[in-house]
Amino acid sequence: MATRSRLVLQRVFRGLRAHNVCYQSSASISSQGRLLLKPQLRHLSCSNRLYTTEAPTTGPSSLSFRSHTCGELRSEHVGEEVTLCGWIQYLRQDLFVILRDFSGLTQVLIPQEESAHHLKAVLTDLTVESVVKVTGTVRRRPAGQENERMPTGEIEVLAGNVEVFNTCRTLPFEIKDFVKKSESLRMQYRYLDLRSSQMQKNLRLRSQLVMKMREHLCNVHGFVDVETPTLFKRTPGGAKEFVVPSREPGRFYSLPQSPQQFKQLLMVAGIDRYFQMARCYRDEGSKPDRQPEFTQ
Repeated sequence: MATRSRLVLQRVFRGLRAHNVCYQSSASISSQGRLLLKPQLRHLSCSNRLYTTEAPTTGPSSLSFRSHTCGELRSEHVGEEVTLCGWIQYLRQDLFVILRDFSGLTQVLIPQEESAHHLKAVLTDLTVESVVKVTGTVRRRPAGQENERMPTGEIEVLAGNVEVFNTCRTLPFEIKDFVKKSESLRMQYRYLDLRSSQMQKNLRLRSQLVMKMREHLCNVHGFVDVETPTLFKRTPGGAKEFVVPSREPGRFYSLPQSPQQFKQLLMVAGIDRYFQMARCYRDEGSKPDRQPEFTQ
């Protein structure tokens, strides 16, 4: 059974790059003479959805301040009034700012008219990573000023109203992928590190990978996703365990090193095809190349 599970998982990871699963129903006759329809895996057609460069969108919501995300605006939005929320990425020559959210970047043009001097004063006084809401009109960039390296490089937003949610103090490091940061500094300010585009892509790719794996195992091979307990009894093994005290004196729990015993109990219970994204804990503090908690 373990060998069959490994073979299935190998097929999953081979098929994730080409994850569109098609089915072909084949008919067979049971011993009682009943016609049975069996869904069979027909083929895995090529798809690049896991590796798409399209900006994720949130869709309309009455609970959201924004009407669009920064990374989804294109030339077809020219003439529309939009509301964007995000962080100030760049301030350039008192002429425009680059606004960033989880989906990408958009250039916001600062009005130069005397009647809009208050907007110019607000935008030019902002610091990098300040949080703002900008309402304005999408327009096409002047000829020759397009930026082909930006997905939104054909357009810009002429600011009509700006609301500052929060200004930012000096940061311990810049939120830019090309800026080198030490590992310890990144861990100390993890919430800032996760704003970078590379970390955003990594988290979203992992989310897509796990989703496709679950769909493939459950829908194609009949596996059951079971969430096993985190508090368990002590099961001595190769590594030390993390101990969790209980309310009763002298009694404690242990964090599981692996879901192996849960898996065996599930097999006895009749769940012969089980899988899980299991969080495991091993106290190996003397080994710097080992993680105290990990997923398997």
